[in-house]
Amino acid sequence: MGIVTGIADAADLVWRRDCPGCARVEPVPVGRGIGVCRDCAVALRRPPSPVDGSFSPRVYSAGPYGGVHRAIILAAKDHHRPDAVTVLGEVIAGVVRQLVTTGELPDPRLAPVVLLAAPTRPSAARERGGCVVARAAVVAARSLDGYADAAAVASLAEGTPDSVGLSRAARTVNLSQGLELDRSELRRVRRLLRAPGAVACVVDDVCTTGATLGGFTTALAARGVIPAAGVVAAGA
Repeated sequence: MGIVTGIADAADLVWRRDCPGCARVEPVPVGRGIGVCRDCAVALRRPPSPVDGSFSPRVYSAGPYGGVHRAIILAAKDHHRPDAVTVLGEVIAGVVRQLVTTGELPDPRLAPVVLLAAPTRPSAARERGGCVVARAAVVAARSLDGYADAAAVASLAEGTPDSVGLSRAARTVNLSQGLELDRSELRRVRRLLRAPGAVACVVDDVCTTGATLGGFTTALAARGVIPAAGVVAAGA
């Protein structure tokens, strides 16, 4: 009995059983995958809505930055929980599926959809075990039956100030001065977008003022990549 308990305790260190959205303990059988409790799953499956503001392209969020949406993002970024990153990816994939049904994005099975992760500083990414948004984009692409692709084409230069608390104008300047593009990955994305009907979609965890995604989109457009939509896990 002690051995069995020890194995279960060791498993909890790898497969956390507390929901990253509300901390409720709900056992997850090994092999079923890591997710959230039933109540949080319902909250995360609400229909996406456009984020208020004059953004181009239009940005859609899975919900407001509060409750379970905020908890999942903080669990992924501040508490370094891999299961929360997986949930973020599934949430992003869910928004993409909804946009396919409304015609905002093509069906990935018929035309490639390339998910472009919003940039972050390399040091911040290292602290979190890798860029949270980029990792979530990979999960989302895989969740879309493998027909979508994910790419991290840019990062922010070290020393770029944190955008928290900045106005939209300040965020725009901040991004334009600190953006560094991965030319090799950008070339790969351009090749993917040559396929008939292919589109790019920028993704991020939170959209506050829209400046980050707007500036990122402008930089991409200047290099021949014009996103058709933006998708975020939460809109603030």
